[in-house]
Amino acid sequence: MFSKSGRKWYRRVDTKMALWYATTFLFSALLICGFLYYRLGHQLLKEIDRFLLDETKEIHGLLSRPDAQLPFAQFEEEIKGRKYYPFFFQVLDKKGEPLYTSAYCREVGYVPSAEILARAKERKGTRESVHTSRRRTPFRVISTPFYKDGVLTHIVQIGTPLHFVRKSLSNFKGNILAAVPIMLVFGSVGGWMLARKSLAPIGYIASKTRSITSENLGDRLTPRGTGDEMDDLIQTINGMISRLDESFKRVAEFTADASHELKTPLCAMRGEIEVVLSRPRAPEEYQETLARLLEQFDQLNRMINDLILLSKMDSAQAELRIEPIRLDLLLEETGSLFRVLAQQKGLSLHVRGLETITVPGDKLRLQQLFVNLIDNAIKYTSEGLVEIGVEKTDEEAVVSIRDTGIGIPKEEQEKIFGRFYRVDKSRSQETGGVGLGLSIAEWIVKAHRGKIAVKSEPGRGSIFTVFLPLSAEQETSA
Repeated sequence: MFSKSGRKWYRRVDTKMALWYATTFLFSALLICGFLYYRLGHQLLKEIDRFLLDETKEIHGLLSRPDAQLPFAQFEEEIKGRKYYPFFFQVLDKKGEPLYTSAYCREVGYVPSAEILARAKERKGTRESVHTSRRRTPFRVISTPFYKDGVLTHIVQIGTPLHFVRKSLSNFKGNILAAVPIMLVFGSVGGWMLARKSLAPIGYIASKTRSITSENLGDRLTPRGTGDEMDDLIQTINGMISRLDESFKRVAEFTADASHELKTPLCAMRGEIEVVLSRPRAPEEYQETLARLLEQFDQLNRMINDLILLSKMDSAQAELRIEPIRLDLLLEETGSLFRVLAQQKGLSLHVRGLETITVPGDKLRLQQLFVNLIDNAIKYTSEGLVEIGVEKTDEEAVVSIRDTGIGIPKEEQEKIFGRFYRVDKSRSQETGGVGLGLSIAEWIVKAHRGKIAVKSEPGRGSIFTVFLPLSAEQETSA
C-alpha cells in the first residue's frame, strides 16, 4: 500500500488527488452544462423567431388584398385554436398608429414603443422580449417594417408567449441538477481508483528503496516496462544506487590502497629502528639511520598531503583561485626547478616554443600539475631528454611534455590516471612513487575545464599533452 497505515486519510496523496479530480470534474461539468443551457435558450429563441417571421410573411400577404379588414378577422379566427404556439399580431401604419389589433394582443396589453417606429424609418426591424402588466410570462415580439417604392407603408408586429421556452429550459435545468450529482459520484470514484492505480508503483519503490542499504547496494528496482514517468523514476533511482555503489567501492578500494601504502613504509621504518636498537651502534650508524628515516618521513608526508587533497577533491571542498596566468612564464619557472635534477641524471631538459599565452587558472594547482608530469618524465627516463613544449590554437593552449624513457604499454595507458595505480610497482618503489600524481594531475586539468591525453610506446618514451582553455583576451587576439 502506498501510504503508511497510521497516516490519516485526508493526508494521503490518493485522497487529495481524488478530491482534485472531483473538484475539477464538478467545475468542468457545471461550466459545460451552463454553456449548453445558454446555447439551448439561444437556439429556442431562434426557432421562435423563425416561426414568427413565417407568420409575418403570411400577414403581409393579407395586406395586399383590397378587403384587408375582413381577411385579418378570418385569420384571427383561424389562429385562435392553436394550443402550443398561440400568437397575437398588430398592424401599424407609417405613423405608428394601429390599423388592426388582434383580440389576443389587446388581452395581453402589449403597447409598442416609440423605438420601433424610429428603427422602422431606418429600415431596421426589431426583436424584443417584453413583459406586460397583465401577464407574468414574457413574450417574444418581432416588428417588421414593409416598404413600397422605398417608402414605409406599414409595420407588422407579431408576438408569442415564451412559456414553452421557459418550460423547456426548466426541464433541461432539472435534468442537469439530477445528472450532475450522479456524474460527480462516478467521477470521484473513478478519480480515486485512477489515483490509487497511478500511485501503486510508489509503494513498491518506497518499500524496495528502504530495503537497500550499504550491505546490498547491488540490488536494483525492477522497471514495469511501461515507459511512463514511474519507469523513469525507477531508472533514476537505479542510477543513483549505481553511483552510490561505485562510490562505496571507490572508498573501499581507496581505503585499502591508502592503508597498504601507509603501512608498508611504516613497517619498514619500524623494522629499521628495531635493527638499529638491537645492539649498540656507532654514532655514524645512528645518523645514517635517522637520515634514511627522515627521507621516508618526507615521502609519507607527501603521500598524506596527496591523500588530503584527493579527499577534498571527492567532497568538492578543493577550491581554485582563478586568475589570469602567464602559462609561458609558469612553464619556464617549473622547467628551471627540474633542470639541475635532469642534469644529475645525465638528461637534457628543454623548454621550446614559449610564446605569450594567458589562461585562467589557479597558479598553485597548475604548477602542481606540471611538477607532477615533469617529475614523472625525469624519474622514468634513464637517458635522452625531456622536452616541454607549448603552443596556442584558436581556443586553447596546448602543453606537451615528452620524454625518451621506458614508455607505457598500450593496455596500461587507460589505467594510469587511477589512484595508486603503477605500471611497474617495483620500479615505482625505487623512485618513491605511490601512484597518486597522475590522479591529481587529471583532477587539476578537469577543474580548469581542460583535458589531458597520453601517447606512449614501450622503450620509446611518452608524450603527455594538456589542453587548457584560453582567457577571453587571448581568444580575441587569436
